[in-house]
Amino acid sequence: AKMAARRRRAAAAPPQTPDAKAPRSSSAGHLPRPYRPRLALLLPPLLAVRLYGALASPITDCDEAFNYWEPLHYLLYGRGLQTWEYSPVFGLRSYAYLAMHAAFARLASSVLRSKVSVFLAVRCALGCTSAVLEARLAARTCAWASGEAGVALWALLLSSAGMWHAAVALLPSSFAMLCVLAAWTAWMDASLPALPAGSPPADRSVRKAYGAAIFWVAAGCLLGWPFLCVLAAPLAIDAVVALGLRRFVARALLAGALLAAPSAAVDGYYYGRFVLPWLNLLLYNRSAASGEGSQLYGVEPWHFYLRNLCLNLNLALPALLLAPLLLLAGRLVPAAAGEPPPRPGRAAVLLSGGYLWLAFYSAIPHKEERFLFPAYPLFLLAAALAASEARRVA
Repeated sequence: AKMAARRRRAAAAPPQTPDAKAPRSSSAGHLPRPYRPRLALLLPPLLAVRLYGALASPITDCDEAFNYWEPLHYLLYGRGLQTWEYSPVFGLRSYAYLAMHAAFARLASSVLRSKVSVFLAVRCALGCTSAVLEARLAARTCAWASGEAGVALWALLLSSAGMWHAAVALLPSSFAMLCVLAAWTAWMDASLPALPAGSPPADRSVRKAYGAAIFWVAAGCLLGWPFLCVLAAPLAIDAVVALGLRRFVARALLAGALLAAPSAAVDGYYYGRFVLPWLNLLLYNRSAASGEGSQLYGVEPWHFYLRNLCLNLNLALPALLLAPLLLLAGRLVPAAAGEPPPRPGRAAVLLSGGYLWLAFYSAIPHKEERFLFPAYPLFLLAAALAASEARRVA
């Protein structure tokens, strides 16, 4: 009876074709899952490198020592040298930027008795903040582009000489770089869903992501480096297209009000009058066209930054320069299973601020290495995407 039952079941079962076979338990019958490392895996190496940089890297810019560490010492201990930029006659530097760091330094000084220990604690805090923001950008790149591109960006951030110095420097350009890391991570969040071009997004999370990106750009401009608006111009245009002009202006004005009011109050207290340092800095550098302003401190040829990036980006520089062509070529190759389809147009918008920044500062006669700090993350992101596309195309 058992044998007859087995024969009946075998006869009732449809014959299996090669395409209808059940998947095996081994991985051979399944599509490979794309590798996307978690934030917890990306963060520890970055933290280790940034903390070591805070303890070991030298101060490479005289402005950092005299325009920021000296005034910070004054805020903490009541003594410190004053440069001409902090004179009420010029008012080019913001005490609000220093006040953010003074709050942490005062807390550290209540525990640490040595001034050297407080100095190192501030640098360690800067390095840790940068490491967290770098890891978030690398993790978001894994979802936005591919796991391979995200890991490539992570490796470049770890090994970049430019990031080694910029991440722990007490400079407005370094603060602007941190704001770029946060803003571009939020911008990638807003770019993940496929939205109709030119129509305001219906998803509240997308509007929130654009709002966060706008806030961080405003923070970088008002509290850090006002020229950051050049680098962020593509983000602003994209936000206007996605949100609509009215919503964009509303969010920009809200961010400006939240940041400008306390900043003006702090600067007014220390300067003894109403001062807008970011505006004074823009007006002062405008005089460079007449041979004054920043040109008084030296001029360099247009290729100065390209030569500088040979050191600070090293092998990533050729990838940065070839990124537009490689991203365009990558459009011809289909994406791997589980990965987003290639979006060279979207990537070009995302990366264009870095190229705009490089062209803008290469055209200015006075050049300093720290002026490139805000664009380092975008340079390395372009190099990582280019390397990933080059491997796919090959």
